[in-house]
Amino acid sequence: MRLIEGDIIEGRICDFASGGEGVMKVDGFAVFIPFAIVGELVRAKVSHVKKDCAFATLVEVVEPSNNRVKPRCPYFGKCGGCDLQHMSYDVQLEVKRKCVESALRKTANAICVVPTPISCNQWEYRNKITLPFTRNSVSGRVSLGFYERRTHKVTPIKWCPLHGEWATKMIEAVTMWANDCGISVYDEHTGKGILRHVVARMLDSFSLTVVINADDLPYADKLIRLLGERFNDFCLYISENRKDTNVIFGDSVKLIYGEEKEQILGGFAAKISPRSFLQVNAEVRDKIYDAVAQSLKNFGGDIVELYSGVGVLTAELAKRLPNSHITSVEIERSAVNDAKALFARLGLENIKVVADDALNYMKSLQICCGEALVLDPPRRGCDREVLEQAIANKFELIIYISCNPQTLARDLATLFKEYELEKLQPYDMFPNTSGVETLAVLKRRL
Repeated sequence: MRLIEGDIIEGRICDFASGGEGVMKVDGFAVFIPFAIVGELVRAKVSHVKKDCAFATLVEVVEPSNNRVKPRCPYFGKCGGCDLQHMSYDVQLEVKRKCVESALRKTANAICVVPTPISCNQWEYRNKITLPFTRNSVSGRVSLGFYERRTHKVTPIKWCPLHGEWATKMIEAVTMWANDCGISVYDEHTGKGILRHVVARMLDSFSLTVVINADDLPYADKLIRLLGERFNDFCLYISENRKDTNVIFGDSVKLIYGEEKEQILGGFAAKISPRSFLQVNAEVRDKIYDAVAQSLKNFGGDIVELYSGVGVLTAELAKRLPNSHITSVEIERSAVNDAKALFARLGLENIKVVADDALNYMKSLQICCGEALVLDPPRRGCDREVLEQAIANKFELIIYISCNPQTLARDLATLFKEYELEKLQPYDMFPNTSGVETLAVLKRRL
């Protein structure tokens, strides 16, 4: 049977794909169907056909699985945020466990039993939200929302179950301000319009950044008043972004109201700028950092940390391992500044901060026998040259924190030339989504 776009197919879901989609086999041909669960009999409409697989949209669940649950969110299936809310949480964890296991087997040729992801809260765990503005073409009303999967079409939302009530209050205040003041929304086709995105964080206090295609924020006083009615303590920033780009922030952010205050992060407090990376799930972050520190507890050598961000992990390691010297390497200038301020305030003198690209720094090193390397790269993983330099520099121990099983497996395949896997543990940093964080500890072969 040769599938074509528009075909209606019916069959059993036999497996899960890496993104949590259900997999149906049609004459041995794999068809990926989002929101379908293993064991279910479903009908689906083929949307795209490739040489070795096809993609389809779920039309009907003829025989539902006992693991199917009612999603908590009314926007589920429309917005591109969550993709696993339709299945029980135990099944979500198993999907993620198998995703890591499968990636290691297929890409790194590593046959190992992957443990169940360590988890905490399933709901209201995110401390950050990023939303684009959109305007209804009929009513003219301005809304905030999430992009639908693989599109730039925005699904307007009023709340999100992955965030606390603070996000609901923010959305209410911002949309009221935008509509009452008649502020234009950025159109990516024409390059005109002011409002592009909001980026909000709730730690000990609330901060909001409005990304604009303009020099100044119109009617800022009204937005400040509306936020003040909902938040006792907050900061308001703007970031000018006039570029035709998918990058959210402009080159800088400017504080226009409030005072930057220290936020509690693990066992200490620090100031965090809006552009700086910080894990969105504090409870799971702390569990991962505890595991990293434990892996280095009896190591005794010096440590190099690449992609170190605002220095939260670096500070944790420096406090727990006072006899080790740590070099913290980060390219984002605002994060470097945050890290330096944090280390100075904590009186951590066993840290050297380097503002540099990871590869440039690695090329500058001599042989590092007896030292450890900590990697916490973005989703795209590490550049192969960085890994080759790690091998050439002969680090004794490599600890890799990954948010993408596929790039982790790819990078481990490179490191396995000289290193062996000592520990592997997934963490459910992003419940109700297909995302999974994984900690890998590797030791150099003798």
